[in-house]
Amino acid sequence: MIKFAKFFSEARFKSPAKNFEEVSQPIEVRVDPLTGNKCRMNIERTKRPKQVSENNAELDNLINASREKCYFCPERIETSTPKFPEGMPERVKVGKATIFPNLFPFGGFHAVGVFSDKHYLRLNEFTPDLLRDTFNACIKTFELASRIDADLRFWHINWNCLPPGAASIIHPHVQIFADPVPTPFLKDMMDKSQEYHSEEHLNYWADLVDAEKRSGERYIHGSRGIHWLASFAPQGNKEVMAVVEDISNLSGLKEKMEKFCEGLSAILKGYHEMGVRSMTFSTFAGPSDVFMNDFYWLNARLISRPNPSPFYISDCGFMEKMHLEPVIETLPEDLAAGLKKHF
Repeated sequence: MIKFAKFFSEARFKSPAKNFEEVSQPIEVRVDPLTGNKCRMNIERTKRPKQVSENNAELDNLINASREKCYFCPERIETSTPKFPEGMPERVKVGKATIFPNLFPFGGFHAVGVFSDKHYLRLNEFTPDLLRDTFNACIKTFELASRIDADLRFWHINWNCLPPGAASIIHPHVQIFADPVPTPFLKDMMDKSQEYHSEEHLNYWADLVDAEKRSGERYIHGSRGIHWLASFAPQGNKEVMAVVEDISNLSGLKEKMEKFCEGLSAILKGYHEMGVRSMTFSTFAGPSDVFMNDFYWLNARLISRPNPSPFYISDCGFMEKMHLEPVIETLPEDLAAGLKKHF
């Protein structure tokens, strides 16, 4: 029942790079099979001149300068970060991970999870153990908070890596928040998954995994109910989706956490090999107190962001922010081929 809709057009112009001979570039518009969201693709855009430096020394200088006053480093984290109020542990710790309230929240329950005492980690240095401890600490924190406020039903784990990924602090950390209502994108996915189930008497996510497996073009890897795909109609560059089989909320992820974190670590290693240094990650979970796995499965997405530099070009322009139609530079099929070898 899954429909992978594509539309094609062609841009023609006289190029100064070809002595003003007429050239053409193919433009591809793709439509997400579930939400109907569109994106535009032109892989030639990777060749655009960028008037910024990608000097590693500049990133090293940024890391070193930020370490001097970092609130999340071990010598300051106990004195410079907030504590949870009465009814919660002051901070939640699992392994090397530490969770505490966000000093500048945008929700009633908004916390920060620091991965470890390491001030900077490359994407290929996030081991499965490091990811597992942090994500388990996040879920433990959600469970504790929900005992105090049962209305906190929608749990989200988000990760902005480095300033181009919207992180204000270099030290690796996630942001978690819980709300009584889903975010607009999550609500849209849940509603349309339920519509699909009502109309087709099938689970959209099971059909998606099956269709991508049979095609093989975008299916990266699957093991023990965790499936990694390059999104057909990505909403960001190099978007990868994880689909967790037969589980709709984050509490259920605990039983598959080891395999999930092994897969995420492999994807991050693949990103690093491709030259990605900054990224953004989010989970999209159903309500914590309801099992919706007959029509909705927990999923997570990560996208690459521009590499750090003193002045970098954001990958969110007017098409993304104003028209909600991302412009993509990498074909998902090429992305999947490049990531498969890391499993």
